[in-house]
Amino acid sequence: MTKRQARGRELFLAGYNCAQSVLMPFADLLGLTEEQAALVAVGFGGGMGRLRQNCGAYSALVMLCGALFGSEGAGTERRAEVYAQVQAVRRKFCETFGTDQCAELLGIPARACEPQPEARTQAYYDRRPCLRIVTESCGLMEKMLEESWGNGRCAH
Repeated sequence: MTKRQARGRELFLAGYNCAQSVLMPFADLLGLTEEQAALVAVGFGGGMGRLRQNCGAYSALVMLCGALFGSEGAGTERRAEVYAQVQAVRRKFCETFGTDQCAELLGIPARACEPQPEARTQAYYDRRPCLRIVTESCGLMEKMLEESWGNGRCAH
């Protein structure tokens, strides 16, 4: 397990949501503090604010694609590269987990939940794939960065 994967696990187990737990370990590459990354990602947890739509870990991967592969500019000339990376990350995410939809990942009906997050108990962690998804999502982004940037540039 890499340091970024371990950090993502640690953050999720400390109570951060799935999106925060994937974005925060890469904050140094974004020029952000972990606290700033947590603020950016907070609304994406629970499948977009507990709407159980796009998985928060997947959403964080999309944010990372934009920030890390489009870092030379967000103008129209860079969009195709970013979109290609987003499509690649979605393909890899869905190959690994079967879907990018929170409700499907959790095996629950696709409907909005109460805004109040559930208490983080052992039973919470035992019945959810989220810790695995966070860990593997961090690893997926590291692999994509290594393939694009070369060895050592994304080491943490």
